Amino acid sequence: MKKSLFRVLVAVMAMGFLWQSTAFAADDEYPSKQINWYIHSSAGGGTDIFSRTVALRLRRELKANIVISTMSGGSGARMLNNLMEQPADGYTWNSFTNSNLATMARGNTTASREDVIGIARGCYDPQALVISTKDGGTYKNIEEVLAKAKESPGKVKIGVAHMASIDHVAAYEFGKAAGVEFEFVPFDGGGEIIVAVLGNVIDMGVLNPSEFMGQYEAGNLKPAIMLVADRLKDFPDTPTAKELGYDVEMATWRGVVIKAGTPPEIVEKIRAAFAKSMEHKIYRNYLEDNSMGPESIMVGADWDAFLDAKWPIWKQVMADLGYVKK
Repeated sequence: MKKSLFRVLVAVMAMGFLWQSTAFAADDEYPSKQINWYIHSSAGGGTDIFSRTVALRLRRELKANIVISTMSGGSGARMLNNLMEQPADGYTWNSFTNSNLATMARGNTTASREDVIGIARGCYDPQALVISTKDGGTYKNIEEVLAKAKESPGKVKIGVAHMASIDHVAAYEFGKAAGVEFEFVPFDGGGEIIVAVLGNVIDMGVLNPSEFMGQYEAGNLKPAIMLVADRLKDFPDTPTAKELGYDVEMATWRGVVIKAGTPPEIVEKIRAAFAKSMEHKIYRNYLEDNSMGPESIMVGADWDAFLDAKWPIWKQVMADLGYVKK
């Protein structure tokens, strides 16, 4: 009887040990807890829409709870600083855009290019200068906007998502090419710019099709000019900057980065999940519906190489605009 009881106790203890070992192994397998994904811009903007769209499949691919939150402040400085304070374990993601690279180049964050690893790029979103058509609108076309800007230098207000951002640089470069000066009005994201354009708070806004398509289809606003080489099929009546004689071509790119030092096997698992998620028809339809193609997508080393190539360019652009700290 005692021997039988002893055997039972040994068996129970062994099962308990086995359960604990299995539990610890499960905990060690990525992901075993919530993933926090941060964006620097407000709800309804292009970065927010991109992040939430790709996350629809990512949650299934990684079998994880992925929570997307806005962490605004300093054109991504607060978000990047937060990333630097977290462990390099793959549980903190940042959406990453031209504007965030500019923030690094300005020295406004504790993070620099070498401090982040590229996971994937999901968007290469053309820039447009958008005007209101609500109740007839103030302007009919880009020529009327430029005429007003020449008549009143520095008085035409252009909405941009943060200063020293791709929006700011795009509008600045277009104004320089057209020989006019604009007043730049910063907002926290595309959603706020749309509200300001529709409310006639500003004359024009810098937006991407992914941000303004809904209001365009509702007849409330339209792109006055696209900063691309060729007309887009979704906007056959909208002229491009190049066809009007302005050598300006700009696009917003959006992707995801994590902290450098994250174990390579975790990095590759996240990259593989993004690659598979962005192959899905839900994501491909999102690209097509917003005037973007499959060339928007870059995964892994290609995205890292892209960022490496853009890094010196953005450092020079920020220096030219006087934003680099001495």
